[in-house]
Amino acid sequence: MPESTARSARTWQLWLALYVACSMVVGLFVSLLVVQSGGGSTDVVLAGGGGFATSFALCLALPAAVRELKRQS
Repeated sequence: MPESTARSARTWQLWLALYVACSMVVGLFVSLLVVQSGGGSTDVVLAGGGGFATSFALCLALPAAVRELKRQS
């Protein structure tokens, strides 16, 4: 594998790890909010999972959106 491709793959893995970490924090925060509001365990898991999934999807969409905006200008 060429060096630039290896560097690009390593960079993408680091960004992906950052996206997962940030999404986990969002999911945990949403779960804590639901626990504080008196929700049951099912509500807590579903809300936390939804927060994680939504945050992760937004993080994955961000580079594509920035790339498209750069291409248009």
